[in-house]
Amino acid sequence: MTNAAGPVVSSQELAKLEGKLNSCIALDLPTDSEDFSTLYSADAHRLSWSIPALIAHRHADGGLASIPSQTLRTTLQPVLDGLGDIDAVSLLRLRLTDQDGAVVGGGLLPIARYRRQVEPIHRQITPPSDDNTVRYLHLSEIPGQYSMGIFVFPPYARIPLHDHPGMCVLSRVLYGSLHRRSLDLALEDEENNDGSNSPTSATSHKNSSWISSHFMWRNKHATETTPSYPWGSKRAFEHRVDILTAPDTTILYPHEGNLHEFAAGPQGAAVLDILLPPYDESHHRDCTFYEIRYDAFSQQEQSSSKDAHKEGRPCWIIPTCQPEDFHCTSGAYRELGEEPPSST
Repeated sequence: MTNAAGPVVSSQELAKLEGKLNSCIALDLPTDSEDFSTLYSADAHRLSWSIPALIAHRHADGGLASIPSQTLRTTLQPVLDGLGDIDAVSLLRLRLTDQDGAVVGGGLLPIARYRRQVEPIHRQITPPSDDNTVRYLHLSEIPGQYSMGIFVFPPYARIPLHDHPGMCVLSRVLYGSLHRRSLDLALEDEENNDGSNSPTSATSHKNSSWISSHFMWRNKHATETTPSYPWGSKRAFEHRVDILTAPDTTILYPHEGNLHEFAAGPQGAAVLDILLPPYDESHHRDCTFYEIRYDAFSQQEQSSSKDAHKEGRPCWIIPTCQPEDFHCTSGAYRELGEEPPSST
């Protein structure tokens, strides 16, 4: 259902959501100012701006990283509200059940605010896969602006720790629950980053699954620059693991919560994601997997940096290859998503 020329929607629910999304990226932004801060006033909530223009104004490789989080938060709030208004039962045509179902909620009708139970859909996605594979239902995409899709988790399936360079991601749990680990990036390190997320000599190993065509997730063999950590390692702040349950919504920013990992609960989960802008390797917005190390980031370093106010456990994140036990493939469910091309 991909259409490079514009979005493809399959229901009134998604059409309303994309209407809110397109309103938030309406073109009305001066582009001749070198000082980005001059574009904002005290009435930031009245500002209409274009995501492509914001990216081009600074540097395409930086994504939205140069924009204050509060400005992003205020401007994207209508989209987050739109995610909260989606009726997951209607969107996914879920079947209600009285026992052993996944929690569902949300929608505009008062009765929809009460949590109900539904049958998970991971076994109804085509082509079929094993119960350890996360499935992706692609909904729509406008290159350079946004992409939208649904991740469907079988019970206890997980997506490992990964980043979203210069991006915002808005999410809505449609059904089920997930344990989430999230991390903030150290601002000081990001300011000293040249925007390139990989050395020119690094060897990259593209994922051969759906995700290389939609999001350009990459596996890297990082090069050593210090005895302790490879090139591409960064300082970060780890938050406590929390639980997201339908119909929760959440948003991450270029620095706040930019890295996360998910593990689904006993009934699995489905999460609708909007990526602003999408992954794009040509602009160094490729996805990197990470491991966490807790040594070599002293409290003294933290207190002397611009991140002294940061909450969370200081740590290092180390780039790594895609975990061998992680699999994610595209698929189709009713009129949503698309089956990958068959190999001949």
